[in-house]
Amino acid sequence: MNPYVYVKRAYALKKLTIVFEGFVTQARSETVPAGQRARNTQMISRWLDLLRGSSPRQVTHTLFKQMKGAQRRGHSRRFNSQTVLLELLVESNLALDLASYSAFTSEGSARHEGSR
Repeated sequence: MNPYVYVKRAYALKKLTIVFEGFVTQARSETVPAGQRARNTQMISRWLDLLRGSSPRQVTHTLFKQMKGAQRRGHSRRFNSQTVLLELLVESNLALDLASYSAFTSEGSARHEGSR
């Protein structure tokens, strides 16, 4: 796998997470300037376009790695934002749901063990 593609995917997911964390903060203040709303929409489109070059399995795997890191560091707001992001990516067919990802992962492990 091309390491540049992985870094690009990880960066896009990180930026999307930051935008979603901003939504949580803005939801508390309930005032979102019109210009900020347009910028958020533009940024989200840009980061989603970067993800379209990756398979749903790759996007899910990368986001899970980032979620584990947030959980390990105790960043609950970031983890919660990533959970919402995952749900939206699944609905957009850019990521796999947990059941599909688990089935795919266990199928891959069984294949590796069978090749020994």
